[in-house]
Order: sequence, then structure tokens, then C-alpha cells
Amino acid sequence: MLEIAEGVYRVPARAANTYLVEADNGLVLVDTGMPGSEKRILKAVASLGRTPHDVKLILLTHRHWDHIGSAAALKKETSGMLVSHGFEKPYVAGTLVVITPRAWSLYGRIARRVFAVASSTAKLFRLVKYHPVLVDEASDEESILDNAGLDGSIVWTPGHTKGSVSLFVNKSRVAIIGDLLRTKRGKLREPLFMENTTQTMSSVQRILDLHPVILCPGHGKPLPPSKVRIKERKAKPVKMETKKEEDVDLESLAKDLSAEAS
Repeated sequence: MLEIAEGVYRVPARAANTYLVEADNGLVLVDTGMPGSEKRILKAVASLGRTPHDVKLILLTHRHWDHIGSAAALKKETSGMLVSHGFEKPYVAGTLVVITPRAWSLYGRIARRVFAVASSTAKLFRLVKYHPVLVDEASDEESILDNAGLDGSIVWTPGHTKGSVSLFVNKSRVAIIGDLLRTKRGKLREPLFMENTTQTMSSVQRILDLHPVILCPGHGKPLPPSKVRIKERKAKPVKMETKKEEDVDLESLAKDLSAEAS
């Protein structure tokens, strides 16, 4: 575990980073790593002199297994409120199947195939088993951070997935960004896989407009905004399901989801 800023800690889990943030009412955990990461995360909680019940909020930045894999175990151990964007909830619950987004480079296409083979092998031999879990609240509920006693905001940052979110901590000006960006060779680059490149660029700018001191990605070391290096890419339609999908206005759809939940 490494302290990134005052009250913000990076906890490398299986396959991805998770982060612990100290709040007035306890701890906020951002992401949960692959299945089997819970022991490492709970050990980090203990090293802060806290107990599992001090984890009041578990925020999932997006739907992929390396970020939600231990959500069920940690929700059970901590009784913390489990939160994700509304778009990600059915994937966390296991009612929709997660599909790896489009790869935007040769390296990404190779990695996508390797991940597909590795995932199929793991499932075949039951090396990794994801346990679905119900999300308690959608991330756009305004009182979520208030209940945890954290001065900050949950920012919708789509691009890698439709429902990707980031956590911005006001006191330390730290942005925990999931897979919005990744660290590669000392720079913050766009992710290998993106559902929508245009949204990724807009989401990165949305975070930079908050003037963070440091960006904490799901993969690689946290770095300052000056290390962001992303390429402008031409957006292409992405087929995510077996049936044909039409372009949608995500802002309007998010409002519709919020209206249905209220």
C-alpha cells in the first residue's frame, strides 16, 4: 500500500489498482480488483488501524472483472454501500454479459485476443469465478458521498465503457479515474479498449477541468496531469451486443435512468 496524498492510498490488487480514501465517517474503497483480492484489500484496511466495518462505501468505476471481481466478498465483509453508474449495474449483477470493448491499436487487438483466451481458460478450469452482486445505489445519487463524509464528487466519465465513473477528492485534489487512462512508460495514455473514443477524450478533459494534482489510474502508477498524452482518434461505431445498436444520447439516457430510479 502506498499513500498517494493525504488520506488517499493505492492498494495494488489482483490485475488492477484499488484505492482507499479516508473520509469523516470511515473509508471509501474505489474498485475491488479481480476475484480473490479481498484479503489484500482488507489487510490494507487493517494497516490503517481500521476494521472492515469502517468501509462505508465501495465505488466501482466500471463493469470489468479486474475492477468488480471482489465486490461481492467485500460487500459481505464490510457491509459497505456498493455503488456504480446505472449503466453498469446489470453487469455487476450478472444479468448482462461483459464484452471487451473495441481495441484501437495493434497491441490492443493482440491483448484483446490474449485476454479472451485467458478468460475462457480460466472459466473452463474454474481458476477465476466471479460472484454477481446487486449494486445498492447508482452513482448519480447526490447524497452518496455525504453519507460517507467525503468532500468530493463522482464524475461520469464514459468512453472506456458507457457507465465509467471517476472519483474526485476535493481536499487532496486527487482524481481516481479507473480505466479512463492508463500509465505506460511514465505517461498517462488512453486505454487499450474503448467503446467510444470521442467520449474518452471529452471525459479526460472533464477531469482535467477540475484541476487535479494527481491522476490515479486503474493500471499503472499515479501521475500528475502534465503526463497525459492521448491521441485524437476517429470514432467508429461499436457493436456491443448480438443485435444491432443505434447511437444514443447518453446524457438523455442517464436522465431517464435517474427518473426511473426515483
